[in-house]
Amino acid sequence: MQLVSSMYPCQDVPVLVFRQRCTHPCLYCGLYKYQFPEDKIITSGRDNIVREMSKYKGAYFSPVTDCFLPENCELTHYLLEETWKMSPRWVPLVNTKQMIPEKTIELFARKSHELVLQISIPSSDEELVSILEPGSAFVSKRLGMIKELTTAGIPVIVTIMPWFDFGKPEELAKKLSNAGVKRTLILNGILTETQRKRMINSVNMQIKSVAESVCFVKEATENGYVLSRERRIKSLTQLIDTLTRFGILARVCICDNHDLGDTKLPLCGKFKHHNFEN
Repeated sequence: MQLVSSMYPCQDVPVLVFRQRCTHPCLYCGLYKYQFPEDKIITSGRDNIVREMSKYKGAYFSPVTDCFLPENCELTHYLLEETWKMSPRWVPLVNTKQMIPEKTIELFARKSHELVLQISIPSSDEELVSILEPGSAFVSKRLGMIKELTTAGIPVIVTIMPWFDFGKPEELAKKLSNAGVKRTLILNGILTETQRKRMINSVNMQIKSVAESVCFVKEATENGYVLSRERRIKSLTQLIDTLTRFGILARVCICDNHDLGDTKLPLCGKFKHHNFEN
């Protein structure tokens, strides 16, 4: 495995890259096979990574593949536990679509003030998510895990990623609220031509319809296909208003929404969290 330089301009922490990648990648993902150039690699090897990570204020687990894939769970737990031993105030940003093992949840409960935990849920529609994210945990299981985490005093940020305007925002907001979620981050997602074709070939008509309606824009961090500006504004406004009614804070990541800077939408252009400020 490798520790590499920060991938996003809104973050200044290094990124964990696991050797074991997703064997059944999400339809919208273009990173699962990405290989980083040598000049981006800080170090490699488990124990070297622990020593190097401890010098930073945190690290991102992991935008390239899921750190809680069954094959990665033990390694993830080791890296978290050992780095916290070396640097007790170190703060990992952990994002997953998988189930977190109980022993790691217990670790998170002890270190909840030195942790930013994100769990991704793009829709409340179980069938749709199973096609979008093959091999990921069922939405119902993710929600049950979130409830366990929040009940244990571990705050969870739900990343609604990607939000492709699949509808049912009230159903999603209600389920998140019932699970104890107080904060969300919404990302639309940028599709390459390969990812777009993958979605067009889907058996699900909702996914196919969205993929056929996206357009190519140059306002994003990386060129690619996104929903039209008008449709994004409308669907994001509806989703945010619904989440707000359920007492859930919502922000929209600008990495795929640079063309929305003149709107009144609550945009997030810099990763901010009080644990990172300690």
